[in-house]
This record gives sequence, structure tokens and C-alpha cells, in this order.
Amino acid sequence: MYLKKMEIVGFKSFADKTKVEFDKGITAVVGPNGSGKSNIVEALRWVLGEQSAKALRGGKMPDVIFAGTEKRRAFNYAEVIAYFDNSDHYLQGQDENEEVVITRRLYRNGDSEFLMNGRKCRLRDIHDLFTDTGLGRDSLSIISQGRIESVFNSKPEERRAIFEEAAGVLKYKNRRNETESKLNSTQDNLDRLEDIIFELNSQLVPLQSQRDTALRFQELEAERSDLSLSVLVGQLESKKAKYDQTELDLAQVAQELASLSTRKKVYDEQVSQLRTERQKVEAEQEKLQADQLNFSNLKSDLTRKIELFDVQKDSSEKSAAEREERLENLKSRLEITQQNLTEVQKRSELLLTEKNDLDKLLTELSADLATLSETPEVVMERLRDEFVQLVEEEAQISNEIVRNKAEITDLSRRQSEQDESVRENLTKFEKISQDLSEAQENLNTVKKEIETLLAKFEEGNQAEKKQAELERLAQNKMYDYLQELNQHKARLTSLQNIRESHSNLFAGVRAVMQNASQIGGVIGVVSDLLTFDPKYTTAIDIALGGGSQNVVTEDENAAKRAIAFLREKRLGRATFLPLTTIKGRDFNGLNRIQNMTGFVDLAINLVSFESRLHKAMSSLLGTTVIVDSGENATAIARAMNYNVRIVTLDGTQINPGGSYAGGAGKRNSTTFTSVEISNLEKQIKLSEEQLKISEKEVQKAQSARQELLKEIELLKTQGEEKRFVEQSLNLKIEQLTEQKVALEQLTNLSANQEATGNLLELTKENEHKVEVLAKITERKAEIEKQLEEVKTNSQAHKALQSEKTSALNQAQLRQSEVASELKFTKADEKRLLTDLSALTEEKNQLTALLNPVQFDETERNNFSKQLTEVEERLSQINVRMVSLKFEREDLAAQMEDLEHHNQDFIQQTQELNTKKTRYEMQLEQIEGQLMTLQETLNSEHQISFEEAQATAKIVDDLAEAEQKLKNLERQIKALGPINLDAIAQFDEVNERFTFLSSQKDDLLEAKNLLLSTIDDMNDEVKIRFKTSFDAIRESFKTTFAQMFVGGLADLELTSDNLLEAGVEIKVQPPGKKLSSLNLMSGGEKALTALALIFAILRVRTVPFVVLDEVEAALDEANVKRFGDYMNHFDNSNQFIVVTHRRGTMAAAGSMYGVTMADAGVSKMISVKLDSAIN
Repeated sequence: MYLKKMEIVGFKSFADKTKVEFDKGITAVVGPNGSGKSNIVEALRWVLGEQSAKALRGGKMPDVIFAGTEKRRAFNYAEVIAYFDNSDHYLQGQDENEEVVITRRLYRNGDSEFLMNGRKCRLRDIHDLFTDTGLGRDSLSIISQGRIESVFNSKPEERRAIFEEAAGVLKYKNRRNETESKLNSTQDNLDRLEDIIFELNSQLVPLQSQRDTALRFQELEAERSDLSLSVLVGQLESKKAKYDQTELDLAQVAQELASLSTRKKVYDEQVSQLRTERQKVEAEQEKLQADQLNFSNLKSDLTRKIELFDVQKDSSEKSAAEREERLENLKSRLEITQQNLTEVQKRSELLLTEKNDLDKLLTELSADLATLSETPEVVMERLRDEFVQLVEEEAQISNEIVRNKAEITDLSRRQSEQDESVRENLTKFEKISQDLSEAQENLNTVKKEIETLLAKFEEGNQAEKKQAELERLAQNKMYDYLQELNQHKARLTSLQNIRESHSNLFAGVRAVMQNASQIGGVIGVVSDLLTFDPKYTTAIDIALGGGSQNVVTEDENAAKRAIAFLREKRLGRATFLPLTTIKGRDFNGLNRIQNMTGFVDLAINLVSFESRLHKAMSSLLGTTVIVDSGENATAIARAMNYNVRIVTLDGTQINPGGSYAGGAGKRNSTTFTSVEISNLEKQIKLSEEQLKISEKEVQKAQSARQELLKEIELLKTQGEEKRFVEQSLNLKIEQLTEQKVALEQLTNLSANQEATGNLLELTKENEHKVEVLAKITERKAEIEKQLEEVKTNSQAHKALQSEKTSALNQAQLRQSEVASELKFTKADEKRLLTDLSALTEEKNQLTALLNPVQFDETERNNFSKQLTEVEERLSQINVRMVSLKFEREDLAAQMEDLEHHNQDFIQQTQELNTKKTRYEMQLEQIEGQLMTLQETLNSEHQISFEEAQATAKIVDDLAEAEQKLKNLERQIKALGPINLDAIAQFDEVNERFTFLSSQKDDLLEAKNLLLSTIDDMNDEVKIRFKTSFDAIRESFKTTFAQMFVGGLADLELTSDNLLEAGVEIKVQPPGKKLSSLNLMSGGEKALTALALIFAILRVRTVPFVVLDEVEAALDEANVKRFGDYMNHFDNSNQFIVVTHRRGTMAAAGSMYGVTMADAGVSKMISVKLDSAIN
């Protein structure tokens, strides 16, 4: 196996993707200081799993990512890939892979990835892959100058790690550590098991007694249950008989009520009939009143119509003659208007026909003229235009020829003028040079200003990053306070819910507290009546024990009521402390212990409560002593002859008699909810204040950061402005430079060459223009010939064209006249139509008015007749209304008589309903008693009444049976507290005790097995280490003598303990006495360390060795010796050497050069020296 190549991207100074290929033998990596040579070694160390940023010369791991330069941006990640040739299957677990590829990536946000052969893996997988291969973390496969120094500067025990790696015992040591961890875990489990077994053993004795009592209770309860069933059946039968008799009485009353109801219905029908008749009368009265009103209105209307008829008749006779005269005038005007309209419409039709004919004629004439448009004159005009154009061109060209000849003559004069132009260009050149110099100076000034702004910008960025970190820390602090506040609030809400629901209490206690108002006299639970310092919570909780859920009552009657309630509802049990009967307990002997070390106080003195509760609280806490620690508690208990109950602050308990109890209770106990709620409310208030302060700090940090960001933005703006100025100056310099170069070129031109060139060009141009003149002369002759031919045929064409044009002009003139006349004719037609319509309307209105109103006397007679009929109908209505009044009064009298009978019905009904209500209440009461008995039967015996009748024994004397039942209940009560669960608990605890005892035996066996395994691994480590150490020792003697050309060296163990012994190095260079390493020179130490490394490599061959400037302390002779010694190894060893020493370079077969062409960015250059030499 050997290292084939590495690929590096973004790691430290390697910004670009860099591929480094390695051959077998010696490869040297050279380059100037600071070029990044050692970064290749660190990249290899990093990809092999190095976790220490310090070992990679960094403060934190993201420091290995390329940080950027002035010209290059920073990278967001670093990646190193190492390729290993595994064709010899050197790496275990990789037998199927000829090549093993290890990849490591790190992102700037802290995320990282490890890949093995392209698959994601863990860091530990990579460590395990190289363990005991000679490539592990503590191996000598990668050696820096500092590692060389550590070989002789480290302690013997630390130096041992090198030999353990070479011996291949690390995996055994790791397994031994894992086994020892398992052994410790097994011992912890064993200790816990023994505690549990001890506790279970102490539970078995009291459970045995409780179990016997529970069995006696079950016997008496079975007898009581049978007798209770018989009594309940007898009581139910008695109540049922009484219920049946009451139902018969109720049925009799119901029958009487039904008879009375039938009579009442007859009465109600008579009343209903009378009420219906009265309603009819009232309805008729209302109708007659409406008719009376309507006929009165009709009478008034008819009277007005008759009067209006008489008035209109007189007025109509006077205006009829006037309207007839107006109508005759309108008829005459209508006739004249109609005649005019008819004439105008006929004229419009004629004009429209003529217009259409003219449009058609104009179209035909336009077509004829279009065909005659190319007249001889047009043709002649076109030819004349062309002839004139040719004459103009001929004159122009002749003039140009004359000008060219003049310009040729003028060349000598221009040559003299050229000299003057050169002098002017030189003056411009000097001015441009001066402007260019000034622009360059301004550019340098601007660049310096930009550099200053960049420095300030970088400082601002750094300050902003620091402020952002301060802001983040302040926010984290604020979030911590917020999280703490939310936790407190959540805990407070939980405790408040618990306190309201009493869910932290035993079932019996919870039932009493939930029904305290119903029971009466209940003060509260002990745990809710105390307050104390939170630091005493554990001690008070242990001191109270189950007493924390005792219920304090005003007196014994309240306690009895509560017990009866629990027994009746079968809701459990509870212990009560009546204030009228409870006796307090005082502690004697306080003066003997109050000055002893660790004594805190009596438990009763550490709690606060109402004064009236003192006896109840002292009965629970009056004789309990609180001590700070178990050691001091033991001393105090011993001083009191173990006759006192002691509890420590951490919950350890020493009972009278000397028994101990302790361990770890559950966290977040809810025993003292009131105390914890009070403390939480204070903590919430404090947390809210801290949160407000923290929020202000965050706001302050944010404001400071915003100010910095504004300053940075201002600097950025100024920098951009300076960049713009810089660009402008660069552009100006570029333009001035171009002008300067152009003037140089102009100044250097030969005036004679320019004049000669112009002369040749003008001569050629004149020759061409003479040829063009000849062509123009030929075309002019052709045009003159064409003009003669056109003149001959022009007379006939002109006569026809003149005729058509005259006809077209006449048609267009007539068309315009017709269109104008038609427009006026249409306007007259529209006006006449409007007048005709208005006259017709006026005529119709006069005609309607002209018809005289026919005032028929028959209509007036009809109005008079209707008025008479209305007056008769009004008289009839008045008579009927008087009759209806008497009928209504008669019906009212009859209804009053029936009302007296109704009062008798009401009185009889009330008496019967009173009886009915009394019987119904009796039934309801009996029904309630039956239901209570039925519920008692269901709750106690879980059977129906029918099943109870079939199974219960018949009771002859119910009262005697009830008395016997009370006696049984007294016997059960005399048994005291009954723990029915004790029967199952005893069996469960006993079974668990037996099981755990068996588990204890298994753990002891496992412990012995682990101890045996550790001994076996220790033996293996000793053998391997001793074998490897002896081989390295002999090899070291040889390599030392070869490297120093003489001298003696030895390795010694600091003790006989092969598992822990350190390694001492003893050397004697040639010509010197045997001495320790500390007395040697730096070069001797380095050469000794290298001799040891080569000795180890002789014994334990590793695939490759990386040496980073390890020979820096050697002189040239020893460097050569070092290089020659590496060549003693065959090609099975691969050396990669970072160096700047010539002797080492001379020994290398391949060489890589590391350079920094760009600041901060490393580049690789490679060469095979063997091939180069050949």
C-alpha cells in the first residue's frame, strides 16, 4: 500500500484545485518560506481525521478554509481527497477495493462531511480504518519538526505512545477501555440492584401483616355483602308496595279531573259560540260603518259633478266660433306647404340622376387621358433633362481636371508648408506630455486615497463583525432569559392546573378536596398550608412523607363527615388532622445537639403556617431534626443513641432505631405546589426584568451595529466615487497616450514622400476623368438624334389630348354645379317636412277643440238619480246599526252569566290539582328512595333487582337484619386501614425479590467474566509491546551507530509494569560519554530522534512516511547522511519530505516545487529527477 495522490481545493493557501501525485521512494516538496509547503502535510493530516485546529496551526477548524486575498474571493468550503493504492489489501475491511479514497469537506458554517470510497461515513470509521496500521493519530507516519522535538522533550510515559502504535496494541487498549467501561456500568447496576433488594426485603415484613388483615377483611366483607343484599331487597320491596298504593290514589284524582274537564268543555263550547256570535255582530258593525263612510263620500262627489256640469255648459258655447276661423287659415297654409314639398322632391331626383351620369363620364375621360399621359413633349422634356445633366457633368469633370493640374503644380508649395506643420505638432506633443504627467500624478494620489479607504473599510468590517458577535451574544442571552421565562410560566401554569384539579393528591384526598364545600369544615392539605425556603424542599418533603397529604379539618365532626363521604362513594381513604383532637409533639434534647456540626434546626422551625395549625404541624414535624449532610447526621444520631428521626438536606433519612433510607427521588415533585407557585411567581418577575434589560442591550447592540453599517456604507460610497475618478483618470491617460503616439507618427512622416504620393494619385485620377468625358460626348450625340424623331410625330397626339382634356374640364364644372344645387334642394326638403309636421299637429289640436262639447242632460239626470239612491242606502244603514247595537248588548249579558259558572270550575280544578301534586311528590320521593336503593344495589353488588330477588336470602325481620348489618360494619371498621393491594403487592414484591436476587447472581458472573477478559487483553498487550520494544531496541542500536557513524544507544523501560512503563532513551555519540538527551546539542537530538524513527520503521513498516522539515536542525553532513539513509529503504517504503535542504533534495526521486505567483495562493510545479537526469 502507498499514497498515490492527493486533490486539494480551498484548503489554506490552495485556492485552485491542486492535484499532487506521489511515486514510491522519496518525493521532496520544496519552496521558499511561506509558500505553503507545510499546508500539503497538514492537508494529509486533516483528511486522515485530525480534529485539533491547533495541530493545523489554526484557532478554529474553519480557519483551514481559503480566506481570500486582495484579488481572490474567500472560499466557502475546503476539500481534500487522498487516494491510496490498496492492491496488497493492507487496509482491513477493504479487501475488495484495489484503491481506497478518503474525502473530507468542511464548510464555513461548520458543517463537515467524510466519505470513504464516495460513500458518507463517520470520522470514527476513518480512525478505525487506520488503527494499528501505522497510520493512526499517534503514529510516526506524519512527522513534523515539532514532533521530532517531542520525541526527546516528552516524558517517558508520553513517549510510550509511539511504541504502542508501532506494536499494534492500540486496538487492544481501546477494547480494554470499553470493557472497563462495561465493568464500571455492571458494578453500578450491581450496586443499584443490592439497594433495591435491601429495600424490597424491608417491605416484605409489613406487607405480610397487611396481607393477613386484608384477607380477614375479605371474609367479613363477603358476609356483609350477602346480608346487605338481603336488606336492600327487603327495603326495595317495601318501597315498591308503597309506590303502587300512591299510584292508585293518583289515578283516582286523575279520573275526577277528567270528568270535570268534560263538563268544562261543554261550558267552553257555549262560551265559544256566544263569542263567535258577538264577533259576527262586531264584524257587521264595522262593515256598515265603512259602507256609511263610502256612501257619504259618494253623495258629496255626485253633488260636485252636477254643479260642474252646469258651469261647463255655460262656458263652452262662447269659444266655438273663434276656433273655427283659425282652423280655416291652417288648412290653407298646409296646402301650399305640401305643393312646395312635392316640387322640391322631384327636383332632387333629377339632380341625383344627373350626378350619377357625370360620375360615369368623368371616370371614362380620366382613363383616356391616362393612356395619353406619355406625350411627345414629356419624352422630349425627359431627353432634354438628360442632355442638360450630361452637359453639367462634362463641365464639372473638365473643371476637376483643371484643378488637379493646378494642385500638381502646387505640390512644391505644400512641401514647404509641411515643415511648418511638423513644428506645430511638436508644440502639441510637449503640451500633451505635460498633461499626461499631471494625470499620472493625480492617478497615484487617488490610488493612495483608495488604499486608505480600503483599510478603513476593512477596519469597519472587522468592527462590524465584532459588534455583530456582541449582538448575537446579547440575543442569545435574551433568548436564554426568554426560554427561562417560558419554562417558568409553563411550570406555573402546570402547577396551577394541578392545584385546581388536585391531581397531585391520592384519590381519597383528591375527592375530599374537590367536595370540601359540600363536606364542610375542611381547612386544606398539609402541603398547601406550609411555606418555607426552597432550599429545604427535599428535606421537608422527606420529613413529612405521606403526611404531606393529610387533611386538616376544623374538628372531628368534619373528619367524620369526610370519612363517611369517602366510604359512601367508595372513593378511597385519607388521613385527617382535626384541630380539636390532634396533639402536638415536642422534641426533648434540643440543647444536646443544637451546637453540633451540621445541625440546621427542627423541621417545625423551618416552615411557616397559621398559628392555629401549630399542633397539627408539630404532630408531623415537631420531632424531626434537619441536618446538612449524611456524615453529620450520623454523628448527631449517634449522640442521641439513635432515638431521634433525622433528615438531611439531600433527603437521606435516619429513623429511630438506626435504620437508614435514601436515594434519588423524582425530579419536579408536585408535593408543595403552593410553595413552588409562590417561588415561580417571584422568579417570573425577576426573569421579566432581566428580559427587559437584555432586550435593551440587544437594541443598543443593534443600534451600534447599524451605525457601523452606515459608516461602512459611507466608506463604500466614497470608495466607489474614488474608483470613478480613478477610471476617469485612466481613460484620460489612455486618450492622451493615443494622441501622443499619433503626433509622434505625424512628426516622423516624410513630407517629400507625402508629396510624391499625392502627385501619382492626382495623375491617375486625371487619366480616368478624360475617359469619362469621351463617354459623355457619345451619349449627347444619341440624345440629339432621338429628339428629332419625337418632333416629327407630335402634332396628331397633341390634338387628341387637347380634345379629351376640354371634355374632362366641362364635366368636372357641371358636376360641381349639380352637387351644390342638390345640397340646397335637400335642405329645402328637410325644412318643408318640418313645417308640414308642425302645421298638421296644430290642425289636429284645433280640430279636437273645434268639436263642441255635447252637454247631454241625460248624464246630469243620471247623477241626480244616483244621488237619490245613495241617500236611501244611507238611511237603511243607520237603521241596521241601531239593531246591531241591541244584539251586542244581549250577547254580553249571556257571557257574564256563563263567567259565574266558570269560577266554580276553576275552584274545583284547583282542589283536585293540589291533591294530584301531593301524590306526585310522594311518588317522586319514593322513586328517589327506590333509585338510591337501586344505585346502592348496583354499586355494591353490580346486579339488577330481579337478579337480587332471585339470589338474596329472604329476611323475616327487616329491622333485625339491619342491626346485624351495622354490627358487621363495626367489625370491619375495627380492622383499621385496609390495604387490599397488599395481597397482590406481597406476591409482587416477593416475586420481584426472588427475580432480582437471581439477576444479582447473573451480574456477579458477568463481572467476573469482564475481569477475566481484561486480564487476557492485558496479557496480549504485554506480549506484543515487549516483543515490539525489544525489536525496536536492537534496531535503534544499529540505526544510531549508522546515523552517527559510531557511538552507542539504548532504550530502557522506566518500570517492570509493561502496561504503563515509560521509555527512556540512552545515547553516547562517538567520542562522548553516555548522557541523557537533555545534555545533547539540537542537531544531536534531532539526529537521535530520526535514528529512533528509522529504527521503528525498520521494525514496523508503514505504507508511507511524511517528514516536514525534520532535518532543519542538522548540519549539511548529517543532512546528507539523513538523505542517504532514507535511500537504504526499499520501494516498500514511501517517503514524502518537505524540505529546503540540498542534501535531502539530492536523495529524492521526484520533486514538487511550491510557489506563490499570486500573493496568498500556492501553486505546484513537479519534476521527476531520475527522468530529468537520464
